[in-house]
Amino acid sequence: MSIPTRNYEQARSEQTMNRRDEMAVSGAVLSEAPWGLAAGAGIATAGADMVLHLLAFHLAIVSPLSLGAVAFFAVAGSGALLRSRPSRALRWAQRNPWRFAAIPGAACAAVVFVLSILDGGGALGSIFTALWHGAAAYGLTGLVGSVGRPRRARD
Repeated sequence: MSIPTRNYEQARSEQTMNRRDEMAVSGAVLSEAPWGLAAGAGIATAGADMVLHLLAFHLAIVSPLSLGAVAFFAVAGSGALLRSRPSRALRWAQRNPWRFAAIPGAACAAVVFVLSILDGGGALGSIFTALWHGAAAYGLTGLVGSVGRPRRARD
């Protein structure tokens, strides 16, 4: 039995990717992120949080680093979504910002988990801390991708 051309084209255009393909495409988009800007945002956020802790006479290192990681991954993911050079991977990420945001969120959670474990936190507390920091990076990246518009390419 043959498939009518119209239905075949519609089915082909609505083709869904499996999770592995989504991760590969998200990684390709994230490879073009503004890493310098993201590093600056992470350092500035961690530094400001460190100063606030010191003003309260409380020495904390992991908490500012964790907040800096959220800023770093949120800015990297958001910046990658708002790029001006179009590609197929970027178009997919802009159409699916919440699926794309899973990569920066998971990366942030992994970094914060390691920081929390190295600080001497228990496994359960480290998991909780990593999850909410990863959720913050996920939410910020997805929100910017949902409401932000890509920059125009310069002529």
